[in-house]
Amino acid sequence: MDARQDEGTAIARLVGGSSSRTVGWVYLWNTFELGVLWLRRDLAPEYIEPPLDPEVLARAKSVTTDEITALLDRLAAGGTAR
Repeated sequence: MDARQDEGTAIARLVGGSSSRTVGWVYLWNTFELGVLWLRRDLAPEYIEPPLDPEVLARAKSVTTDEITALLDRLAAGGTAR
Protein backbone atom coordinates (compact mmCIF):
# COMPACT_ATOMS: atom_id res chain seq x y z
CA MET A 1 0.00 0.00 0.00
CA ASP A 2 1.24 3.47 -0.89
CA ALA A 3 1.17 5.66 2.24
CA ARG A 4 2.20 8.80 0.35
CA GLN A 5 -0.50 11.44 0.29
CA ASP A 6 -0.38 14.02 -2.43
CA GLU A 7 -1.72 17.41 -1.48
CA GLY A 8 -2.37 20.30 -3.81
CA THR A 9 -3.04 23.96 -3.19
CA ALA A 10 -4.56 26.45 -5.60
CA ILE A 11 -1.90 29.12 -6.11
CA ALA A 12 -3.29 31.12 -9.03
CA ARG A 13 -6.24 31.43 -11.33
CA LEU A 14 -6.27 31.46 -15.11
CA VAL A 15 -8.30 34.40 -16.37
CA GLY A 16 -9.79 34.66 -19.83
CA GLY A 17 -12.42 36.29 -21.94
CA SER A 18 -13.53 39.88 -22.05
CA SER A 19 -15.42 39.49 -18.77
CA SER A 20 -12.30 38.36 -16.88
CA ARG A 21 -13.80 34.99 -16.04
CA THR A 22 -11.89 32.35 -14.15
CA VAL A 23 -11.27 29.62 -16.72
CA GLY A 24 -9.08 27.45 -14.50
CA TRP A 25 -7.02 27.12 -11.35
CA VAL A 26 -3.31 26.38 -11.12
CA TYR A 27 -2.50 23.89 -8.37
CA LEU A 28 0.89 23.33 -6.78
CA TRP A 29 1.29 19.80 -5.43
CA ASN A 30 3.56 18.77 -2.59
CA THR A 31 5.62 16.96 -5.26
CA PHE A 32 6.33 20.41 -6.85
CA GLU A 33 4.20 19.45 -9.85
CA LEU A 34 1.85 22.07 -11.28
CA GLY A 35 -1.59 21.09 -12.52
CA VAL A 36 -4.57 22.90 -13.98
CA LEU A 37 -8.19 22.40 -13.00
CA TRP A 38 -10.13 23.63 -16.02
CA LEU A 39 -13.48 25.30 -15.45
CA ARG A 40 -14.05 26.73 -18.96
CA ARG A 41 -12.21 24.89 -21.72
CA ASP A 42 -14.08 26.98 -24.30
CA LEU A 43 -12.29 30.16 -23.19
CA ALA A 44 -8.56 30.67 -23.66
CA PRO A 45 -6.70 31.93 -20.60
CA GLU A 46 -5.21 35.39 -21.12
CA TYR A 47 -3.26 35.82 -17.90
CA ILE A 48 -2.44 34.34 -14.50
CA GLU A 49 -3.54 36.02 -11.29
CA PRO A 50 -1.39 36.36 -9.25
CA PRO A 51 1.67 35.86 -11.46
CA LEU A 52 3.57 32.65 -10.78
CA ASP A 53 6.84 32.86 -8.92
CA PRO A 54 9.56 32.11 -11.52
CA GLU A 55 11.27 29.79 -9.02
CA VAL A 56 8.08 27.73 -8.61
CA LEU A 57 7.71 27.43 -12.38
CA ALA A 58 11.38 26.47 -12.83
CA ARG A 59 11.16 23.84 -10.11
CA ALA A 60 7.96 22.38 -11.58
CA LYS A 61 9.52 21.88 -15.02
CA SER A 62 11.35 18.78 -13.82
CA VAL A 63 8.11 17.01 -12.79
CA THR A 64 5.30 18.64 -14.80
CA THR A 65 4.24 17.85 -18.36
CA ASP A 66 5.66 20.02 -21.12
CA GLU A 67 2.15 21.00 -22.22
CA ILE A 68 1.31 22.59 -18.87
CA THR A 69 4.66 24.29 -18.35
CA ALA A 70 4.59 25.65 -21.92
CA LEU A 71 1.13 27.12 -21.30
CA LEU A 72 2.18 28.67 -18.00
CA ASP A 73 5.42 30.01 -19.55
CA ARG A 74 3.44 31.74 -22.33
CA LEU A 75 0.98 33.26 -19.85
CA ALA A 76 3.78 34.36 -17.52
CA ALA A 77 5.45 36.09 -20.46
CA GLY A 78 2.23 37.95 -21.28
CA GLY A 79 1.00 35.76 -24.14
CA THR A 80 -2.36 34.06 -24.53
CA ALA A 81 -2.90 30.34 -24.60
CA ARG A 82 -4.08 30.20 -28.22
